[in-house]
Amino acid sequence: MSADLLDALQAMADRTHAVTRSRPGVLETDLQLTAAAVKPIRDIVIGHLALWGLGDYEWGVSLATSELLTNAFKHARRPDQSAVLVRLVLSRTPGGLFLGLSDPEMRRPNLLVAGDDEEGGRGIPLLHVIGEEFACAVTERGKDVWVTFATP
Repeated sequence: MSADLLDALQAMADRTHAVTRSRPGVLETDLQLTAAAVKPIRDIVIGHLALWGLGDYEWGVSLATSELLTNAFKHARRPDQSAVLVRLVLSRTPGGLFLGLSDPEMRRPNLLVAGDDEEGGRGIPLLHVIGEEFACAVTERGKDVWVTFATP
């Protein structure tokens, strides 16, 4: 490999805003979450479901992925930041799937009652409906929010 190619690869790595690790039954992604990152990360999650033979769960898991990422971007990012560092984990569990997100914000998500004409405020109630379990835990570094799905 030439030095020019190595330099080019290093320059690409320096601009990387996400690190994704995958092993059988587990996907972990650490990323600088921006609004533009939601769709590519959702696509990676959908791809892993397909690889695991769980494509039937694409709708619910991709919707939950979008909600978790969007909520983190909206609420965990400081106003002066264009991105926020988060970790997304998708893993197979005995009888199900676990989708979790860690972010630096220590405030728990609020369960809001959205009016008919409001655009926001439906994400958390939606996660309660589409998932088997929805929960949140405050940690030393922020919070972990997760939703589980039952599989046959």
